[in-house]
Amino acid sequence: MKRPPARTGKGASKRTGNVVPLFPKVAKDTKPKQKAKPSREVLRKESNRLAVHEKNARKSVARLKPRVNFGRRVLVSVVASIVTLVILVVVAVLSPLLAVREIEVVGANRVSAAAILKDLNSLKGKPLPQITSEELAGKLSKYQLIDSVSAVALPPSKLRVVVVERTAIAIVNINGNDYLYDAAGVQLGRAANSDHLPTIEQAGNPGSSKTFNQAIAVILSIPVDLLPRVQSVSARSKDNVVLHLRTYGQKILWGDPSDPALKAKVLSALMNHYAKHYGRTFDVSAPNQPSVY
Repeated sequence: MKRPPARTGKGASKRTGNVVPLFPKVAKDTKPKQKAKPSREVLRKESNRLAVHEKNARKSVARLKPRVNFGRRVLVSVVASIVTLVILVVVAVLSPLLAVREIEVVGANRVSAAAILKDLNSLKGKPLPQITSEELAGKLSKYQLIDSVSAVALPPSKLRVVVVERTAIAIVNINGNDYLYDAAGVQLGRAANSDHLPTIEQAGNPGSSKTFNQAIAVILSIPVDLLPRVQSVSARSKDNVVLHLRTYGQKILWGDPSDPALKAKVLSALMNHYAKHYGRTFDVSAPNQPSVY
C-alpha cells in the first residue's frame, strides 16, 4: 500500500494558481470622496433653529440677571406722579381760568336773594376751589333766618350758593304780638293768621326758657299730621306737657318726649273712637296704660 503524498515538504504539489483567498482584498480608492453641499432649504432651517436657540438662551440669561434698576424706576415714577399732582392742584387753585364770574343763590325765600348777592359780590374774581362753605357762612352770619349755607362750584366760573332757611315750628306771644320761632328759639318774624302752628303758653324768653324747650321737644315728637290740629302747648313740667286741640275742646296729655311712635299709635286709635266727643282728654303719658276721661 502506497503512502499518500505529504501536503508539505518535497512531496507536496505546488498549486497556487487556483487558491481562492478567504478575505479578498478591497482596492482602496486613492481619490477623497467629496461631500454633497447642503441645499438652501436645509441652510435656512438650520439658521432659524440657531436663531430660536439664541433667543431662548438670551431670555434665560435675562431671567437670571438681577433687576438692579427696579427700585430706581419705582422711585422715579412715584416722584413724577407727585410732581404732576402738585402742578395740577396749583393750577386748579390759582388759575384765573376758574375765577368766579357768576353767583347764583338757591333756597332764599324769607331772606332777599338780592341782598345775599350784594354781600357776596366781593367773591367775584376769586378762584372757585378757594371758596368754602365756612367763608360763606361768615359773610351771611347777620341773617338770622338762615340756618345753614353751602357752596357748590360749577366750573369754569359759576358759584352756586345753597341757602337753608330756618323753619318756624311754634308761635310765642310776646307783649300781645304773635311771633314765629324755630326749634332753636330764633325769632323768624311776625305770625300771620294763615300760620297754623301751636302756640306755646308761658314760654318766657324762648332763647333760655325751660318751658319753651320742653314744649318744643314734645312738638318734635308728635306725628306730623297731628301738628296742624294742635292749637296750644302748655308745659308745666318735663313730664306734664299738654296739647290743646282746635276741635271739640279736646286735649292730649302727652307726658315726656319718650316713646313717640307708641304714643302716636295709641293716640290714633283713641281719637278715632272718640272723634266727636266734646271735652275729652286723651292720656297717653303711659302708652301701655292709656286712658280717656
